[in-house]
Amino acid sequence: MPQSCTSLAPVQEQPIFILGILPRCGTNFLWDLLTAHPNCVGVGPIHEDFLVYRAKHLVEYADSVYESWNRDWGADESIHRQLRENLGAGVCRFLMQQAAGKRAITKTPRVDGLEHFFALFPHACLVILVRDGRAVVESGVKSFGWYRESAIRHWARSAERIDAFNKKFGDSDRRYCLVRYEDLWTDQERELRRMFNQFGLDAGIYDFEAAAKLPLRGSSTLRDSGEKLHWKPVEKPADFDALARFRHWGRARHQRFNDLAGEALGRFGYNKHDPGGNRVAWAIWHRLLDIWWLVARSLGLIYLRLKGRKNRG
Repeated sequence: MPQSCTSLAPVQEQPIFILGILPRCGTNFLWDLLTAHPNCVGVGPIHEDFLVYRAKHLVEYADSVYESWNRDWGADESIHRQLRENLGAGVCRFLMQQAAGKRAITKTPRVDGLEHFFALFPHACLVILVRDGRAVVESGVKSFGWYRESAIRHWARSAERIDAFNKKFGDSDRRYCLVRYEDLWTDQERELRRMFNQFGLDAGIYDFEAAAKLPLRGSSTLRDSGEKLHWKPVEKPADFDALARFRHWGRARHQRFNDLAGEALGRFGYNKHDPGGNRVAWAIWHRLLDIWWLVARSLGLIYLRLKGRKNRG
């Protein structure tokens, strides 16, 4: 797994954005760990603000304004860039005003809009949190009733977006870290020190021992039978294993995930599980599932359009 922290730029009191590959990837866990730093605070009351998710609207606004300017006025690309960056600076000020002089920590469990991040927030800090797609899908099915086929495809698309971003900025001087949930879980202090170093936070005043004992929130397994998912703090059992979400999967589930998202697993250092079997038979089965998915998706879109017309009528 490549260490995708970039070199440290001059420290500024800028927000730290946490973006997760999808819900159920551990953004609450990382948010709790970072906000445990004495110099950081989680801004609220909106704890998943989708500021980056909607970033394309700011970029489109800046682009359309720039395109409307007469080139004879001398407006060049540097002015265009300044316009984008000042729009982003307004968003950062919005977060910083809620942080009362501390580093604002903000999170969103999606990476839509990621490609626009540094165009708007060139001085901000960014953590992208990834998690094994099989664990994300299984947790989403158990927690929110996700449709497994759709969830796998969503994870694969998000992985592609992160991979493209990492290839572009992974070796730049931006303050950006790519973190795997599994690494954070198994070697918490190492990953936190890596982020602290990147973002100009003093590791010497952080209580790593206390952080290791923080309660868990939003676990898909730490709740009573029949209890709805909640985000109340729950003490972490000594035998709790956050990496065991999909160990009960059978051949069919592994094969389907491999077919739809197996290549993306390898990009983040995850190993595919190859259950074997007749590859020709599985290939035929996957193509039939693909056809079924296209039909079901088309019917779903038709239903939504008809429903929309009915509501407007």
